[in-house]
Amino acid sequence: MTRNLTKHLLWILAILFLTSGTTLHAQETDMTNSQAAAVQRLGVYVLSSDLSRSREFYQDLFSAPPTVETDVFIGFDVAGGLFAVISKQAFAPDAKLGGNTVPYLKVDDIQAALQHVETIAPDALRAPGLISEGPISLFKVTDPDGNILEYYALNMLIDGL
Repeated sequence: MTRNLTKHLLWILAILFLTSGTTLHAQETDMTNSQAAAVQRLGVYVLSSDLSRSREFYQDLFSAPPTVETDVFIGFDVAGGLFAVISKQAFAPDAKLGGNTVPYLKVDDIQAALQHVETIAPDALRAPGLISEGPISLFKVTDPDGNILEYYALNMLIDGL
């Protein structure tokens, strides 16, 4: 079991490295001159109990096939970041599914995004549907494993968002 898990982790690290376009550089160990590492790509992952079901759900949601796929890992390029779905059984067998993280995705047209979700997965839309609070409109979607994603759009320019 440990050998398989190690093998899977090494595959994922190799895939993340190869898809990130980064190279490794030696770092100084003197903490007085320490600087934050330059982040090359942001990624997030959610757990899945059924990767085939999750692949279909996210492929429909993102309207694109995965860019990376193994038997325990599926990765989608979303706005230059990596949205990954990983096997709960392989990496976190004791973890509780759903609600571990809430990725949020900025869109230009919140109505079009809402309509897309209502078309491909109407039962995935969480009540109360579209919420508008001040300059932000948002809605939440639940995947087949209970993971929540939030789509949002701005009604006005806000620095940093």
